[in-house]
Amino acid sequence: MLVRRLSALVSGSLVVLGMLAAPVAHAADDAAARKVLQQVADRNSAGFQTGQSKTRITLTLADGRSKSWLTLARVARKDNKLRTRVTFLEPADQVGTELLILEQSGGAAQQYLWLPKTKRLRRIAGSQRSEPFMGTDFSFADLEGSSLKTGEAKALGKETVAGVPCTHVAVQIPGADEVYSKIELWIDEKASVPRKLTFFDKAGKHVKTMLVDSVRDAGGGKTLLEKFRMQNHLRNSVTTVETRDVDQNASLPDALFAPESLGR
Repeated sequence: MLVRRLSALVSGSLVVLGMLAAPVAHAADDAAARKVLQQVADRNSAGFQTGQSKTRITLTLADGRSKSWLTLARVARKDNKLRTRVTFLEPADQVGTELLILEQSGGAAQQYLWLPKTKRLRRIAGSQRSEPFMGTDFSFADLEGSSLKTGEAKALGKETVAGVPCTHVAVQIPGADEVYSKIELWIDEKASVPRKLTFFDKAGKHVKTMLVDSVRDAGGGKTLLEKFRMQNHLRNSVTTVETRDVDQNASLPDALFAPESLGR
């Protein structure tokens, strides 16, 4: 979701992987805007595209109540397509829940959800993409993030976010089946990572804001998004994502990313 995978949805992190995948040039693109988005993809802002990490996800509701999850995210690229498997380790009633995201040609992605309570494998498609993932402020569409691949990008100038000089880019998203009509991004000019993203629904209403609070050098010219949060302006809730225990040398066999392997 680039919010070409909200990855993950941070190397191994649930969202940013989707959001930061390589964009596809649009005929009406502003060349400067597309160049900035391509630099983000080239820099591999997800930190790595093979390996694993643990992610702490915390949802805070408007009334102050909160819920937290711990996940293990495993990521591998094959035939230039990203594959992501997210396994829930906490809390106890969610242990074993799994999400598999398989990038397809042309920017689309297939998503599969395994729920241990029902022992059913669910394919996420169509209107289901707008549903919140596990009750968080990220939708399944955010985790997939194909919108930024096909949208029309335009540069809107230079701005500062939390003291960081950024290039402001807007992506208009076509298609009746898309969740958003527009996404705006503020890209760190030095690190080539997003510092802020805003999401607009089909009616043009600003519904979500994602803010990146912490980044670090992951080595090899890569940048890791350590901490970021999604603000949901419709229900006044916030979901915070923190990445830790990054292992870029983990052994990840192809069988791990087969839909039939979920729950095993």
